[in-house]
Amino acid sequence: MNKFLHPRYRNYFFLIPLFAVVIFYEVAYIYTGIHLLSHGRQMAREPFGVSAEGMVSDAGDVAKKVGLHVGDRIISIGGQTITSGSKLANMVRAHRPGDAIAVMVMPKNGSAPKMEMVPVPALVTTAITVGNALLSALIVLMSLFCVAVAIYVATLRPYDFRALILFGLLLGVSQVATTFDSFAFPSSLLEFVVVYRMIVSTTWPIWMALFGLFFPHRFAWDRRRPWLKYFLIAPLVAVAVLSTIESGGEVVSFASVAGLDRVLSTAVVKNVSLALVIAAITSFFIALSVKFTQTGNKDARRRLRILLAGSFVSLTPLFLFILVRFALGDNGAPLPQWSIVVVVLLFCIFPLTLAHVIVVERAMDLKMVIRQGVRYGLARTGVRVALFIVIGGAITIAEFSVNGSMLPVMDQIVILGVTIGLAIVLGRIARKHALHWLDRKFFREAYNSDQILEDLSDSVRTILEESVLLETVTKTIAESLHVPNIAFLLNGDGFYRPIQWHGVALRTAVQLAENGPTIEYVRSSKEPPRIYYDDRRNWVHSAPESEAEALKELQSQLLLPVGFKDKLLGILSLGPKRSDQPYSRSDVQLLKSVVLQTGLALENSRLTTAIATEMAQREKLSREIEIAREVQERLFPQKLEPIPGLDYFGACRPALAVGGDYYDFLTLANGNFGIAIGDVSGKGIAAALLMASLQASLRGQAMLGQADLARVMCNVNQLVADATPINRYATFFYGEFNRDTRLFTYVNAGHNPPIILRCTEGSEVHVIRLTTGGPVIGLFRNAPYQQASLLLEPGDLFLGFTDGISEAMNREEEEWGEERMIPALESCANSTAMEIVPKMMGYADRFVDGAPQHDDMTLVVMKLLAA
Repeated sequence: MNKFLHPRYRNYFFLIPLFAVVIFYEVAYIYTGIHLLSHGRQMAREPFGVSAEGMVSDAGDVAKKVGLHVGDRIISIGGQTITSGSKLANMVRAHRPGDAIAVMVMPKNGSAPKMEMVPVPALVTTAITVGNALLSALIVLMSLFCVAVAIYVATLRPYDFRALILFGLLLGVSQVATTFDSFAFPSSLLEFVVVYRMIVSTTWPIWMALFGLFFPHRFAWDRRRPWLKYFLIAPLVAVAVLSTIESGGEVVSFASVAGLDRVLSTAVVKNVSLALVIAAITSFFIALSVKFTQTGNKDARRRLRILLAGSFVSLTPLFLFILVRFALGDNGAPLPQWSIVVVVLLFCIFPLTLAHVIVVERAMDLKMVIRQGVRYGLARTGVRVALFIVIGGAITIAEFSVNGSMLPVMDQIVILGVTIGLAIVLGRIARKHALHWLDRKFFREAYNSDQILEDLSDSVRTILEESVLLETVTKTIAESLHVPNIAFLLNGDGFYRPIQWHGVALRTAVQLAENGPTIEYVRSSKEPPRIYYDDRRNWVHSAPESEAEALKELQSQLLLPVGFKDKLLGILSLGPKRSDQPYSRSDVQLLKSVVLQTGLALENSRLTTAIATEMAQREKLSREIEIAREVQERLFPQKLEPIPGLDYFGACRPALAVGGDYYDFLTLANGNFGIAIGDVSGKGIAAALLMASLQASLRGQAMLGQADLARVMCNVNQLVADATPINRYATFFYGEFNRDTRLFTYVNAGHNPPIILRCTEGSEVHVIRLTTGGPVIGLFRNAPYQQASLLLEPGDLFLGFTDGISEAMNREEEEWGEERMIPALESCANSTAMEIVPKMMGYADRFVDGAPQHDDMTLVVMKLLAA
């Protein structure tokens, strides 16, 4: 409802009832025409016309034969005084054709009243032939065509006052030729029909003059002196109103409009009315011609050229026809039917031209209209028209043949039917071959354009290089549609800028903001926006000046969004065609298909480029990680120095290329043997860097030869804390073995407690866990640490491990755990350190049974050999 109340649609409130009245009249007109064709010879009509003053206004042939003349005063008809046109019509219709009606008249020469018996003629006095019926049908169709065009234009543009002027003009044009007068309608509709016909037939000069003043824009002198046009419009309106009142009043009561009829019947009024009509028609052509010579608007010039040409072609034959009829007079020979058919058919160009220049969004040049019209007519309707001409010619020949013969009516109908059937069959065969020939002869270029764009739509999907893609699309569209200026704008850094263009000379930097009004309008428009700088109503005039200038620089006339899903990747800007022909609906549909595929190809191209870049980056990163892995492996002990009385070995298996686990063996200057194992939080490069920092810190402190390992751990903790982020830390264990005293001193900084496996004389196994120490290193800079010492016995087995070993999980997410790890260690306790490490790894692997390794796995083994 809100949309309907919009000012653009408010005119529908009075247009819809007006449409209903017009349609009602046309339905009644068709019904009456059909009724006349079937019953016209049995229906009576008035033998003469009666004016509002009661005088004979039109004496027919029957009335003249009995002595009635124009100007005789009617005293009574059938003994009754005639007081209105409707009463006269009802009285006559009560009789049958051939009946005589007693008419008492007072002759205009002043002689005594006399009684005359006037025969009542039939509404249709001549034989109805196929040719007459077709001619009548053609005139009716012409009227319907004018009305249909008028309603169509007014419905399409209810907000355009020029369309409303055109509506009134075409209604009047529809009454230029009629096949029967108002008194042929049913009596109940007589008053309505008389008033309707008088309104539309007397106001069309007004609408014609107004159309000339306001199309395609208001006349310049009318802007300066708007009151001047009323010297022509006001008298025409007065004549139309008075004539309508007089005609409608005659139907109701002669006496009520007798004085008005007397005034309007004078020669002066008739001549003035005729002069006003001629002046209105003349002003129509003068106004359009002057505007055509003065306007600088190309679109307006094209519209005016089309309108003037269409008016000349359609109205000149009608003018010549009226001129010939006027020269021949009432007693002249009737003009041939074919001339009437030609006049009527050509006259239909006039309403069609008027509608075209109002409705079409962008007018083509007249030459292009003729060219396209001829092509369209030949390809789409020309063959059908030729078929109708063949059929019509066959019917006409057959009609003349049978009318001149003495054959019975039934035989004539059979001959006509056979002729029509043969004409249709032969015409359809000819039409099939003619269309094929026309497609090859006249539409090769159009077909090629469509084919090129369709092929382009298919081929762009396989082009992955962005520059080649854009160049292919721009050049192909420019060549196929004859567009000299075309540009591709792509999004980058919040602006759409030209990346590829053809035929455009960019003198300044052109860019459209991503969040600007133009881009938003392109995004929100259901159809590609069209740009007309010479039309002040076009949306481009509401755009910011900078964006409007950018579009002018590109010479844009059509903007096509190039996107993928809801993402606007770019805009394809097309300039005007070389022919100034507007982009047709089929052009836009093909272009939308092309830009849709272009958007997909553009996204694929960017995706392919991104994947290639990512692959290159991954390859580079993989190489860097490989280097990091090599570096990290070199941080682990590369060569194990033999130490009397000790057997030791260690190994680390990272979960990724590089890991965060750390182990180390140190041969110190004081003769002690250092052993370290740690687990840095996280994985990957970051953990590996922290592991390297941890190793450097430990070696720097351990090599000083301090006996206080708690102090060593405090220093390592501070060094690591200063060098790493607050959220990075490491669990760490460090111990030193004195070979002389067999004393093993250690500090455990939050690491999984290493295990001392000791076998007694009774083969009983003791497990000693080394837990003394403090918190993880790197997290609390001033954390305190404690050290502990343990006297090792010959045969003791030391096992240090990270949680990647003890917490290895199988597919059921069950951990291996120390309860399984310690028995596994016992089973291989008699093996060498180098053998124990892979065996323990193998035990863990068998338990996880192929489940992914989620953490680094590190083992350190030290055996105290017997003396």
